[in-house]
Amino acid sequence: MVFFSSCATKPSAHRSLPEEVPINRNAGRGGPLMVTVQLDDGQKLPMIVDTGAGSTLLDTSLKRKLGKPLGAAPMHSFLGLTTNNYYTAPKLYLGGACLRMTGTQIVSWDDKQLPSPWFNGHILGVLGIDVLENYCIQLDFAAAKMRFLDGNHADKSAWGRPFPMVPVSEDDPRPAVAGNLFGAHGAHSLIDSGCVGDGWLMPKYFQSWTNDAVSPAKGELRWPYGMFGGEKYPMFSLGAENFASDGLGLDFLARHLVTLDFPNHTLYLKRQSIGPRPDPHLRLAKYKPLPDEEPEVTAHIRALLQAALDGQAQADDYTMSAWNRLQSRQKNLQTLKKYAGDIVSITLVERSSWFGWRSNYRYRIEFTRASVLAHIVFHGPNKIAFGEMKTIEWKEPPD
Repeated sequence: MVFFSSCATKPSAHRSLPEEVPINRNAGRGGPLMVTVQLDDGQKLPMIVDTGAGSTLLDTSLKRKLGKPLGAAPMHSFLGLTTNNYYTAPKLYLGGACLRMTGTQIVSWDDKQLPSPWFNGHILGVLGIDVLENYCIQLDFAAAKMRFLDGNHADKSAWGRPFPMVPVSEDDPRPAVAGNLFGAHGAHSLIDSGCVGDGWLMPKYFQSWTNDAVSPAKGELRWPYGMFGGEKYPMFSLGAENFASDGLGLDFLARHLVTLDFPNHTLYLKRQSIGPRPDPHLRLAKYKPLPDEEPEVTAHIRALLQAALDGQAQADDYTMSAWNRLQSRQKNLQTLKKYAGDIVSITLVERSSWFGWRSNYRYRIEFTRASVLAHIVFHGPNKIAFGEMKTIEWKEPPD
């Protein structure tokens, strides 16, 4: 058993395909891709949909329902090598149908081993490729829906561009496609919906992607732009991983309508977003312009934001915790500046204060190619205690 990752209707055992099911709206926007699966007794299990997982997993808290372990096996993941019990697989239901699984065994997994606090306590399993490979699955991130389609008879004209799927290697049957997010020739990439991020590059490609001193080869691009299938993508955030392949992560996939026709070994991508998908909870209509009674504060905030974007921020303008947070996000700020362009305008949309020593401001900032919501909290009259910028709208990039 090997696990790889970065990442009201009564169920029926006879229905061939599950009905359309909802996915979480922050999938591909900083959150994992999740659906709610059911056991035979009706218990609901929040599970991650992970095309990069070689096995389906259930949390160790469910071991009483799994019966006696059949044995233990080493399991490889991004956390290293662990030994986990495996059991006879229970019936799992999604969208009113019993899910088909390749094989008859399932692995137990302690979700507390996951490094991100977002995950802990929120998931009870992972749907791996041993389930997913039996279906043609469409991920509609804009509508927050997961659909199970008949890949042999469906009208595929609206699915977008097809990419043949192949195994990662002779020893690794997980799905991959030719190319990578750097645009390099001869590369291939694991399709990994469990990777929360745009994806990764092997070290040799990552070094080339981030090396501005050398002109890119034909078909390649440099940070923060990416290239896949001959298309240019702005605002990429890629890591370097010493794996056997590069990887397409969830945030990249979420820029598209994605159809994974596993039985016919084809990935379809129909692009729907210029840049990373914005936070689904942010709505422009919610934030109305306010009379700006403190233009000097607005001017000061604009200057501080510009300095942060230019890499010229000063520690004296921040509390220690806010300064440390800013330093850890310098790469993201440089990426935003390189693609979004210059600050065109800044408009106050919210203001409040606490006891005269802590002031809270929100501004809508128009960049050349993006609209951003900035949240700034001042400790006292001058020091920033918290700062955050979230994209709410991408504009068409210039030709």
